[in-house]
Amino acid sequence: MKIGILSDTHNNTDKIIKAVEFFNLRQVELVLHAGDFSFVSSAKLFSKLKMPMIAVFGNNDLDTFDLEKTIQPFGQIYHEPYSFTIDGKKFILSHRLYNTGEKFDYIIYGHTHKAHIQKTPQALFINPGEVSARRYGRSTVAILDTETNHAEIFDLDLEN
Repeated sequence: MKIGILSDTHNNTDKIIKAVEFFNLRQVELVLHAGDFSFVSSAKLFSKLKMPMIAVFGNNDLDTFDLEKTIQPFGQIYHEPYSFTIDGKKFILSHRLYNTGEKFDYIIYGHTHKAHIQKTPQALFINPGEVSARRYGRSTVAILDTETNHAEIFDLDLEN
C-alpha cells in the first residue's frame, strides 16, 4: 500500500493545497497526518483528498471538537498515540515520538518539523517534516510503500 504522510501543516493553506494535490497526483491509498493542523479552516482543505485520511491531534490543535467534526466526512482523527494495523503491519501514529514498549513496523511522528527517516531492527521511523515550512523553510511530506518497506521524503516546492 502507498501511504502519504505529513505533519505540522500549521494553517499554511497554500502548502496544504500543494500537499493534497501531490498525494492525489501520486494516487496514494491513504494519508496519515501526524498533527498540528492548527485551525479548523485548514483541516477543511483535506476534504479534497481522493483517499481517506487518519490523523492525530498535535499540541497546537486546540479546538479538538470542531476539528473532529470537520474531518469526519473524509477521515478520522484521534488523540495520540494511535495504533492500528494495515495489511498485517503495525503502525503507531503520534505527534510526538512515543516509546510504548510495543513492537511496531512503522512509527510515524511529527512535532520536530525536521524530516527524518530511520530504519532500525525494531521499526521504520518516519517524520515527514513540516508542510508549513515555518521553522526550516522546507515544505516536506513523505510517501511510504508498505510492500517494499521503503519511505521517501519529498520537498513540495521542488515537485510538480
